[in-house]
Amino acid sequence: MKILKGLLAILLLNATLTHAQYTTPIAGGVDVGASLGRDSWAPSIMYHEEIGSQKLPWLRFGIGFRVWGLYGGRANLYTERIAGIKDYLEYRDVSVNGLSFLAGVNVSFWKLDMGVNTDLLGLTYGSKRHGYYEKTVPTNGTGMPNYNQWLASKPTVFNALPLALRRNTGQSEAFVRFKVSRQIGVKLGYTYTRLTYTTKKSDDFNVYLDNSQRHVSKIYGLPYVALAFALGN
Repeated sequence: MKILKGLLAILLLNATLTHAQYTTPIAGGVDVGASLGRDSWAPSIMYHEEIGSQKLPWLRFGIGFRVWGLYGGRANLYTERIAGIKDYLEYRDVSVNGLSFLAGVNVSFWKLDMGVNTDLLGLTYGSKRHGYYEKTVPTNGTGMPNYNQWLASKPTVFNALPLALRRNTGQSEAFVRFKVSRQIGVKLGYTYTRLTYTTKKSDDFNVYLDNSQRHVSKIYGLPYVALAFALGN
C-alpha cells in the first residue's frame, strides 16, 4: 500500500504542474462491480472522467465520484498505537455506505487501461454498532471505566484522504481495465477500504479507550471485479 500512496502522490502532483498541456478530449465511463472477501464484500458504482496530453497520449489523469458500501462479519477495529498501546473493539458485524469524490491516474495501451485512484473527500453513514472493549490486563488508563464492556459507536461522517489519514473512511483501488468492445469492458483490481468507527457519547460525555482515543479502524484489502461502460472519448 505504501507503493500505491507514493505513486498517487507523485502522479497527482505532476498532473497539477502540467495541467496547461492537456488538450486531448475527455474520456468518461461508469464501472459497476464489487470487491469480495471471505466474510466481507464491498459493492460500488464509479463515474470517472480522464484527460491526457498530446505529448503523452497514453498517460491520463482523472477525477470522479464513487457510491459504495462495505459489509462484513466479525472484525476487530484498532486504535492508533500510542506509547506502545494499541487497543481494539470487537464487532459481531460492521457496515458502512459512502459517497466519495476521487482522483486517479492510468496508463493506456492496446485494449488495456492500468491505473490507481483514491478518495479525496467523502460522506459516509452507517448503523450504530456495539464493539466489545476487551481488556484483560487493566492499565488504569482513560478507558478504565469502559473495560470489558460493549461500547456504542458509529462510522465517521465527513472524511478526507482515507488512504493516508486513519481517522477517516473511504476507498482506494489499483486496477486493470480490458476493453472487450468500444463501449464495454471488464475491470479487475484490488481495493483498499478503510473503515473507521467513533465511540458515541454517553450522557453528553465522550466515551474513551486508553490514551483518550475514540477512533478504531481497519483496512480491508479485497479483490475487485466490475463491468466497465465507456461514455465518450
